[in-house]
Amino acid sequence: MPRATLKDVAAHAGVSHQTVSNVLNGHPSIRPVTRERVQASISALDYHPNQAAKALREARVTTLCFTSFEHDPDNLSDPYRNLIQAALTAEANARGYSLATAFLAHDEASLDELRQRYLQRTIGGAVIIGTRLQTAQWERITSWGMKVVLLDHILPGQAHTVSADYESGMHALVAHHVSRGRRDLALVLPTQDDGSTALMRRDAFFAAARHWGVRARHIGGDWSYASGERALLDLHAWGDLPDALLGGNDRMATGALSAAHGLGLSVPGDLAVSGFDDFDFVQYLHPKLTTVRVPHAEMAREAARHLIALTNGETPQPPDPYPVSLIVRDSA
Repeated sequence: MPRATLKDVAAHAGVSHQTVSNVLNGHPSIRPVTRERVQASISALDYHPNQAAKALREARVTTLCFTSFEHDPDNLSDPYRNLIQAALTAEANARGYSLATAFLAHDEASLDELRQRYLQRTIGGAVIIGTRLQTAQWERITSWGMKVVLLDHILPGQAHTVSADYESGMHALVAHHVSRGRRDLALVLPTQDDGSTALMRRDAFFAAARHWGVRARHIGGDWSYASGERALLDLHAWGDLPDALLGGNDRMATGALSAAHGLGLSVPGDLAVSGFDDFDFVQYLHPKLTTVRVPHAEMAREAARHLIALTNGETPQPPDPYPVSLIVRDSA
């Protein structure tokens, strides 16, 4: 004879399976008459709870999810995403966790896939990167009950965030260019990106330029090498070259450096070029790239630690923004 299930008991007693569960767990809201009817059905069907299944449901999930919002999963050349993923994996593994990956976009399908993975307990929480993640999407994700940490992105009212002090880094970079006699500065940064870190860099750039009384311009890019190259080529075609070009990240700065070589410009003689990130490859460029070091690996490790604490029911303190530092090399 097949073993009776909780649904069998519910059907026999004429109640919902949730009511049977509440009776088994001693929930005080159940009326005595209902409790007696359920217990009679349990005895009649010789029902015994599946303790193995219960233990599985209550077991700690030891897989975290690295979730990228609006990042191309096929782009394997992105040093930012690769560095973050490697650091998250290392920290998770060191603490007895594994790391899965997910890619979100502005569609229901990717959100639903992440939700199902959480509800099916294949992941226990997520670290999310992506400058275009909006409050509405964040609220959707957290409404599931999943613990989430934002990395390198800030949303109003969201405490579980790990980010860096981009404002001080940009102020230091502008001050450095001014100290070298540069008076006409152009910043390459996405114009349509309303993500917090892009806004921090842009606003700090213009504030620093006003402070030093120098010309400042914002030229569009999309975080890629090609967009940095295109920005400098456009400036040259317009006949309005700056004397310092600041890439909003190292990849755009590298693209601009390549364009400068192609145009026959001397760097830093004709044009100073600087970046923002300090990825390993920039010290092997010619000339070596002046940039602002953002401790992405340390931040990723902190995000993993913070998420693990949340999934264990702890209430960790929000970390302060990570300090950044100006790294002066040959390009500026």
